[in-house]
Amino acid sequence: MKVDGSMKMCVGIVAVTIVVVVFFVAVEVECRGDFSKHDENIFKFHQSVPTRIAASPALRFDTSSIPRRAPISSGLHVRPTEFGGDPTGVKDSTNALNMAIQVCINQSTLSPNGYFPGQDSFPDGLKIGDMGGCFVDLDGGEFKISSSLVIPEFNANMNFGFGSIVASKSFPTNDFLIVIGKEGSCNYPQGSCNIDLNFPNLFMDGASTAAGCMQINNVMGVTIGAGSYFLNFTQFGIQINDGHEVMIERCWLGETNFDFDYVQFNTRPNATAIAINGNDHYVLNTIVFSSKVGVVLNGAALVVYGTHVWFPANKALYFNDTMAFHITDGGNRLHGCYIDGGRAVFEGSGLSRNTWMNGFECCAGSGLGGIPHGIMLRGNTIGPGLRITNNIFGGGSIWYEPTSSNAQPAVVDSVIEYNSFSGNAKGTRVSRTLSSTSPQSSWNFNLCDVLALPVVSSVSVSLIADTQYGFPRSIVRPVQGCNVTVDTDSFAGSVTINVDSSTYDNNFV
Repeated sequence: MKVDGSMKMCVGIVAVTIVVVVFFVAVEVECRGDFSKHDENIFKFHQSVPTRIAASPALRFDTSSIPRRAPISSGLHVRPTEFGGDPTGVKDSTNALNMAIQVCINQSTLSPNGYFPGQDSFPDGLKIGDMGGCFVDLDGGEFKISSSLVIPEFNANMNFGFGSIVASKSFPTNDFLIVIGKEGSCNYPQGSCNIDLNFPNLFMDGASTAAGCMQINNVMGVTIGAGSYFLNFTQFGIQINDGHEVMIERCWLGETNFDFDYVQFNTRPNATAIAINGNDHYVLNTIVFSSKVGVVLNGAALVVYGTHVWFPANKALYFNDTMAFHITDGGNRLHGCYIDGGRAVFEGSGLSRNTWMNGFECCAGSGLGGIPHGIMLRGNTIGPGLRITNNIFGGGSIWYEPTSSNAQPAVVDSVIEYNSFSGNAKGTRVSRTLSSTSPQSSWNFNLCDVLALPVVSSVSVSLIADTQYGFPRSIVRPVQGCNVTVDTDSFAGSVTINVDSSTYDNNFV
């Protein structure tokens, strides 16, 4: 420091504050002129502050009550390449993927929770491990596997996706690429032994070898998608067994590629794209483009929304066992779905307490339009509670197929109406009018071409007659199948009937 004879002094200090400790960084300054003893003492104080702070003992906190995570080498973001996985799909990466999954499974020993919240779900003291949101990130790679990737029972809170899994040619032909839990196990309330597992942006290729892409057993809260694609499976794209609340959203599925022509290659479709064997699951805004069966519902309280099922070259009707949708149980809601050149089949318990509404149908393949397609009702008892309303049919219709020859259906609390057809319109509530300019006393109505179900349970009649005929009386004779006869006093005019195929009880309002 230089000092001249003037009384001016300049001292520069830059203060940096970190937590509770203040560090003073002395910056070289130039001071000119004389200064007083008081000023000299102040200067010496500032000069000694950094030295005194450095020599002082560190401030300490009692941390014994703060939960701590053990050191984690890989973190919660795990990549199979860290364990030797080949993201080009040339070498087998089964072991690397299983090791990545095991890191997530082991995470439950490090998680602050340890166990997934709600550990009182199991009466025998079993608990579900909390994987802490662990994410197996495929990082845009394509990984070949030769055996199933398994997420065992009693694990929760994990993500797996953003890349591709492809079966090798040696992959077992009866296995799935990914298996969650164990089929037929988890005999606990709600039947859910895995929770909160998510599979976003996942491409899975069964290579026409693997039985299926994903088998999901006994879970609560699994989400598949958005943006997932499942291809070349031989039996199932996604199979859900028991459990609750699996959501399949914005996915694409095909037994083959979308342009594979089964007829040209003399091959029959075999697989089911989505099979739901349980209750309370969801399929949302999803596309199935090649499968023998698009979506099969073998459970109750299911929701299928905005799902489009089609078939390569629109040749689904070439095969008598293809089904875009197959509904075998009741209590389900199908809303805004698209039958593209195929069939939606309701049978067994699927003929009761189901709703199909705001759907669309069209586009039978060339030369196949004469084959019944659209919605098929297979069984002798319809209802209670079947609703097929507010749909658009662009070539297909609604067809009744009795399980025994010439059986007349029993129809209870069921409605098929307010649908639009390009031809061959059918419903359960029909209005017809006959007119005559000459006096008539018997009016015969054949409704077999417009009734979706060949039975009439109730008839209402209205007459329009010129005044010269007074007030003609009318009576409906016993109905024969879908034929109705109305006898009246002789008059010229018109007779209109409104018929309903269904009977109703106090459960329909």
